[in-house]
Amino acid sequence: MGVSKQKVVLFLPKPRKHTYDNSLPLGLLKLASMIDRKKYDIKLISAGPDRDYKAEIVEESKDAVCVAAGIITGYPILEAVDIVKRIRKVSPNVPVVWGGWHTSLFPQDTLESGYADIVVKGQGERAFSEVVDALAEKKTLRGLPGISFRDKNGKIVHNPPREFEDVNNFPPMPFDLINFEDYITDYDGMRAVSYVASQGCPFACTFCSNATIFKQRWSAISNDKILNDWKFFAEKGVEMILVCDDNFMVNEKKVNDFCKRLIALKLPLKWSKANGRVRRFLSFNDDTWKLIKKSGCTDIEIGAESGLQSTLDYINKQLNVDEIVNFIEKARQYKLPVVSNWLLGIPTKNFKGATQEQIETCLDEEWEAMLVALDRCYGKHKDYEEIRVCAYYPYPGNQLYDFACEIGFKPPKDLEDWGRLHTIPWFSDERKERIKMLLYFIFPYARDGYLQRHSKYMIPLHIIFHYTAMLRWKYHFFGFPLDYKLYRALTNLRMRLTGKTATDHE
Repeated sequence: MGVSKQKVVLFLPKPRKHTYDNSLPLGLLKLASMIDRKKYDIKLISAGPDRDYKAEIVEESKDAVCVAAGIITGYPILEAVDIVKRIRKVSPNVPVVWGGWHTSLFPQDTLESGYADIVVKGQGERAFSEVVDALAEKKTLRGLPGISFRDKNGKIVHNPPREFEDVNNFPPMPFDLINFEDYITDYDGMRAVSYVASQGCPFACTFCSNATIFKQRWSAISNDKILNDWKFFAEKGVEMILVCDDNFMVNEKKVNDFCKRLIALKLPLKWSKANGRVRRFLSFNDDTWKLIKKSGCTDIEIGAESGLQSTLDYINKQLNVDEIVNFIEKARQYKLPVVSNWLLGIPTKNFKGATQEQIETCLDEEWEAMLVALDRCYGKHKDYEEIRVCAYYPYPGNQLYDFACEIGFKPPKDLEDWGRLHTIPWFSDERKERIKMLLYFIFPYARDGYLQRHSKYMIPLHIIFHYTAMLRWKYHFFGFPLDYKLYRALTNLRMRLTGKTATDHE
């Protein structure tokens, strides 16, 4: 008769109030990879529309060693709080562990909330496995690197940080813990899954918290391990891999080797969204660019951030506007469409002591500079994959957050408040709505091949939207948005009737 295993429960909350995300729960799978399955029975539960996941988590928690959640800032906090409240009613003594970006930045606030007993900070694979063993063996958590916790007297204890490890020290992700088919998404008619092949970032942009959490360290999974995962995906009928790394394209030698080996395997796979720095991409030789394309890469992603050189310098992007334009043209030569990300509302030094009118002038200049840069990139050909624009939101752990607080941003006051997120005093609702108009209407409809990603019904109306979007972009005109309002009304109707968004993928 075998020894009964103790149970460990891992759960992933909903990312947004009204929508689910069926991407692979990669963070939880990486945590699970370090847990000894000869000793523990791992239950991994993701939020999903076709299961009563909250009841499932509560039921599994009854005799668990611990219940752990992966948390990012925003709605997932509120969702996790609700689940923990439910757990406490039936299993008041089960330890609750939180990890992820938010808890790494706010271990004190997270523990003070009472909804977590233990917080794992930064890289969590080894730290969490050691927490599980300590709890199961009823050993002390004191001195265990990379965690904070509340002791039996309620005192919050912050242990020393844990050294960042090479990610190749960790075992492969245990995909057998999940029903893999539940995590396959539709991407332009292809069966797709998400994938992350690295941790950290070697750069130090002043608006990003990556450097605070990982101290500008970066580690990538070996090409052997990546290709083993991708072979498994191909066996499961996956056709497209969405690469979600912040920096997949950091090391040209590694990228070159990866592409050669992927080509040699002849897997029926395409891959997309491979992210990298513009300046690094431009340093790649022609052979590497050709290999990227030949290996099945359908598009590449960059953070352009701003069309103002002064802003790019201010946020330490190590990039100039001409390089953005040159990169788009270089990618065009190899028929690699680009996903570019832009950030508006960045509080620069000109905001300090400025009147709201002066700030509005700065924001107008920033807006126009972005459009001019995009005109330079796509004046003749709208052959981009996506153009993403978002409003800057102050996130802790970097210089820009401190400055944002200095000039008027009121940070959330506690854990649950971070789940709601606050308004930015210098960025109006009108500007946010204009961003939505660009993001959901003008850029998707102006794009070459725009009909591929919209409902196959009402094609004449889509054609009209295409021409109005093109005109709005050409003349930088956003007034009297009757076309956009009609589009939003039709999109909302489609959502209510079919549950589908306006596009095949977002």
